[in-house]
Amino acid sequence: MNQKVKNIVFFLLLALLSLPLFQHFTRIFDTGRLNGDFILHERPQFSWSSWMDGTFQTGCDRFIEDHIGFRNFFVRLNNQIDFSLFDEVNAEGIIKGKNSILYEYDYIRAFTGDDFIGKNTITRKMQKLKFLQEHLKNKFDIDLILIFEPSKARIQPQFIPDSYLEKGKTLSNYEFFKQQADDLKVDCIDLNEYLLEVSDTIPYPVYPPYGIHWSEHTMNFITDSLINYIESKRNIDLPDFKVETKIVGDSISDSDYDAGNTSNLLFRLQGPVMPYPFFTFYDDSTKTRPMVLAVADSYYWNIFNTRVPKNLFANQAFWYFNAKVYPDFYFEEKWTRDLDIQKEVEKQDVILLSITERFLYKFAWQFVDQLYEIYTPEFSGDLIEKREDEIRNYSTWFDDLVIRAQNNDTLTLWELIHTEADFLAQKKDFEIYLSWYGMKYFKGIISSNSNWNSTIYVKANEKGRSYNEQLNIDAAWIFEQNYPELFRKFTTIRKYREMIRADSAWLEAVAQKAQKYYIPPETMVSLDAEYLANKELKPESFEEKVLKLIETIKNDPEWLKAVTSKAAEKGFTLNEMLRRDAEYVITEQQKKRK
Repeated sequence: MNQKVKNIVFFLLLALLSLPLFQHFTRIFDTGRLNGDFILHERPQFSWSSWMDGTFQTGCDRFIEDHIGFRNFFVRLNNQIDFSLFDEVNAEGIIKGKNSILYEYDYIRAFTGDDFIGKNTITRKMQKLKFLQEHLKNKFDIDLILIFEPSKARIQPQFIPDSYLEKGKTLSNYEFFKQQADDLKVDCIDLNEYLLEVSDTIPYPVYPPYGIHWSEHTMNFITDSLINYIESKRNIDLPDFKVETKIVGDSISDSDYDAGNTSNLLFRLQGPVMPYPFFTFYDDSTKTRPMVLAVADSYYWNIFNTRVPKNLFANQAFWYFNAKVYPDFYFEEKWTRDLDIQKEVEKQDVILLSITERFLYKFAWQFVDQLYEIYTPEFSGDLIEKREDEIRNYSTWFDDLVIRAQNNDTLTLWELIHTEADFLAQKKDFEIYLSWYGMKYFKGIISSNSNWNSTIYVKANEKGRSYNEQLNIDAAWIFEQNYPELFRKFTTIRKYREMIRADSAWLEAVAQKAQKYYIPPETMVSLDAEYLANKELKPESFEEKVLKLIETIKNDPEWLKAVTSKAAEKGFTLNEMLRRDAEYVITEQQKKRK
C-alpha cells in the first residue's frame, strides 16, 4: 500500500473517530430520544477537593458517556444486536418470548405463582373488601366493584419462553383471590375469564405482540361491558355513545407498542395491523351521570383517555395506584395522602377497584385497608399485618424476598415476609409489640443464648419442672422487671381473652360481632380483650377520682354525717361540701405519692 492510500485511510479513520466529538458539540444529526425512565448524569462542578479525591474525574467520565455524540444510535444498535442474535431485551423487566412476543417479567412471575403471598393474607384482604362492599352499600348506597384486569401471560401463555416454565406452575395470587371472591360472593368482574372466553371470537389480537396492556381494540369491548355493568348495578341509564373502529394505515399506537418503545431498538418491530376505536358522545340531560372513582393501575389509562369518564360520569376521579390524583395531577401535584379519603369516598356512587395480576401481591395499594380502619373498631394487634403490607408495597424489598424464596427450600415467600415483618414490628412498634408478644419475645432472647438457655435446663431440674415451665417463669420475670407497665397490659389482655373464651354466651356474642366485620373470631376476641384491658388500665382523671370519692362518702353514713355537719357550719350546700372535701383528699393523696 503506497503512502497516499495510507494517508487517506488514516484521515478517514480519524474523521470517523472524531464524528462523535463533532456530534457532541454540534448536534447536527437528530438521533432521536431514548424511551424509558432513566436519568443522565450532569456535568460535575469542579472543586479542588473533588479533584483530589477523584470524584470530579469520575463524574466527567459518566457525563461524557451519557452525552457523547451518537450515543442514542449506538445504544439502539447494541440493543438490536442483542435482540436479533441473542433473544435479549435490554429494557428492565421486558422478556422476549416465542415469535418475538414481548412480555413483562412480573406478569410471568405472577402467572407461575412465584409471587404468591399466602392463603391467610389473601383471605384477610378479601374479608375486608367484602365488609366494605356491604357497609358502603347499606349505609351510603355506594357500589364498590372489584375488577380483575387481565394478564398477557395468562391470556397468551403459549409464547412464554420455556425456561420460565421449567419449574411448573403453583397456586397464584389471582387464582386464590378469585376463589375467595367466589366463596365470599364479592361483587367483581373477572376480565381474565371474560377474555379467555371471547378471544376466539375477536378478529384481532387481544394483546398486541409488542405491548404490555390490552390492545385499544380490546379496551373498546371492555369499556362497553363495564358501562353495561354499572347501568345494571345502579339501575340507571348513562349517556349514549358510539364507537367506530378504523384501521389507520399500518401504524401502531404507542399504547399498543409500549414494550417495543421501551426496548429502544434500531428498527421498529413489524406486527399485525391493529384497528382503533373512535368515540362519539351524545349529550343528553335526561340521562344519569353517576359519581365514579377509579382506584386503578395503568390499565385504566386506556379507558380514561377515551374521554368516557369525562362524558359519561359526573366526575373523572382516577387515583393512580392509590397515590396520584387525576385529572388534578395534570395541573399541579395532588396525592391521595393529601385528601380526606373518607369524605372523598362517601361522595361517590360507584368505586372501581381495578387491578391486574402482577399487582395482586400489593392488593389495592392499601386502599381497602385504609377504609377498613375507618369503618371498624380500632385494634393495635394487627401491627405485624401492617408491616407485612409495608413490605409488599415496597417493590424492591418484595422482589428480593421473591428471589430468596425461590432459592430457599425451607421457607415460603409468605413465611419470609412474616419473619421480616415481625422483626420490623419489634423495631418500629416495640411497646405495642411487647403488649401482644412480650412472652414470645423474651423466651426467644433466652433460648437463642446458649449459656442462658443452659441455666434454664439446670433450674428446671433443680425445681422439678419441665424446660418450658421454667422458660415461661424466667421470661415472665424478665418481662415484668424491665417493662412493668407493658407486662401489666400483656397479662390484662390475656386475662380478658381467657375470660371471653371461658364464657360460652360471651364467646358467641363476640363471634357474631366478628361475622359483622368479617374478622376471624380469634382476632375479634383479642380486639375485645384489648378494649377491656385499655378501659381497666386507663389512668383515672382527677375529676373521675373526685366523683368516685363523692360516691364513697355518700355510701358511708358516718362520713356523710360529718360532711353534712361541716356544710352547715360553713354555709355550703351538701353537694358543694362533698366536692370540696373530695378534691382536698385526692390532692393530699397525690402530694404524698410525689
